[in-house]
Amino acid sequence: MSRKWFLICRGAIILSAATLIGWSIAIGNPIIPVIAVIMAVGLLFLCRRRLKEVIEDERNYRISEKASRSTIRIFAFAIVIIGAFLTASGIGFSLPFPIKEVGFTLSFSACALLIIYVSFYTYYRKKT
Repeated sequence: MSRKWFLICRGAIILSAATLIGWSIAIGNPIIPVIAVIMAVGLLFLCRRRLKEVIEDERNYRISEKASRSTIRIFAFAIVIIGAFLTASGIGFSLPFPIKEVGFTLSFSACALLIIYVSFYTYYRKKT
């Protein structure tokens, strides 16, 4: 498969999945989006395996690694600060919306993100 056909295949798969997701939201069915995303990922994987040309090189991988690391650091720092602020703001006040719970959710999300990061870091460190 050429790069042109790969891009056409990828566009068709993404458009089909987005259409199915939009339709399922309109009818109120929560199962269809899950199935659509799983099928789209599988079809994209199959299309990519049939691609004969090289579309990524080592430089792209290094740039992606640096961008991912920076994104995780900035995002984790931001949600920790916002979570702590919202948790502290929600304590002692009776607000009409659960701001303290939003702060806890952000804080626990930051913890989960860091645990996942450390797990993958440890795995890849031992693998190489």
